[in-house]
Amino acid sequence: MLITGILAVALGGLFTVQNTEKVPLDLLVVQLPPQALAIWILLAMALGVFLGLVSSALLLMGRGAEIRRLRKQNDRLTAATGKNSSNDPK
Repeated sequence: MLITGILAVALGGLFTVQNTEKVPLDLLVVQLPPQALAIWILLAMALGVFLGLVSSALLLMGRGAEIRRLRKQNDRLTAATGKNSSNDPK
């Protein structure tokens, strides 16, 4: 993982050095001042990574809640039938 991190930083640095042309960014409502092309691309990539992490965290939280609900339902059904739960330690 350390090697992958070092390689990513090195490639990002090389990418930044080679893409120094300044371009403005027009977002329809606001026009941002000219920055290096590499900066705009890296910011867009970082925003995409952040949004992906947030959306996956929300999905995981929803699945965790569903798992808890199903376990409670399983425990209630097991108790109703009078059998030992497979989750109970013996």
